[in-house]
Amino acid sequence: MKRIILSALILPLFFLAACGKELSNEEVLQNLTTRSASLQSYHQLVSLKTTTDKEALTNTSESTEQYSVSDASIFPEKKTSYGKRINKKTDQPTEKLEIYITEDVGYIQTDDGTLTQLATPDIPLRSLEIYPLETFIQLAKIVAENGDMVRKGDAYVLTFKGKGETINKEINALFESFPSEQTTYDIRIILDAKSFYLESMTYTSVVSLPDQKTTVTQQLNGEFDLYDSVRLDKDVPVLPAFDVPSELSDSSLMK
Repeated sequence: MKRIILSALILPLFFLAACGKELSNEEVLQNLTTRSASLQSYHQLVSLKTTTDKEALTNTSESTEQYSVSDASIFPEKKTSYGKRINKKTDQPTEKLEIYITEDVGYIQTDDGTLTQLATPDIPLRSLEIYPLETFIQLAKIVAENGDMVRKGDAYVLTFKGKGETINKEINALFESFPSEQTTYDIRIILDAKSFYLESMTYTSVVSLPDQKTTVTQQLNGEFDLYDSVRLDKDVPVLPAFDVPSELSDSSLMK
């Protein structure tokens, strides 16, 4: 009887010890992939800004900017998404879009009320997301493999800063961009240590092209929340007015 009681006590203690152990990078990334694969809904706010600085023949600097921000609610199992996106380029008016997507059709409504129906939902979905959640998860894996991952309180922090041939190739393949050896990265990704969901990320790449006297800076930021908590109450939701984010309204793009 004593042996039976002792064994019963040892098993729970062993289980607790195993659960409390420090996870390896591979285990953290596996949890991130597994948890994210079964999502029913989530919300993401993503912004992408590209700044091109070029030295003119008169030795003066010319700078142009292109900016997009998207506020999207995604329902993977229902293959439904909706949200808003704004686009802005230097010296051009701001474009505001409302987007609604189902498995079979996509709708894009411009700021002047023009509604366009698309039989292929892939196009408006790419426009709404800027980049899908899967891309950011893959970026987290690339950063973890080439940079650092540390546990800080209730979060895992993944960082990479600098240059690297391997990470350069992997990121360019991920974003389907033209590779340049003169690219410097500064990336920071936050994962929730309990749920293993992606919380936020900041990404900056600077490409120097000395022969063209040009520098291209790309800033990609994302915030992710409401995992399995977003509600889809209507077939075609009535969306609230899209307020311009402060970071955009304060930018030279809006002037």
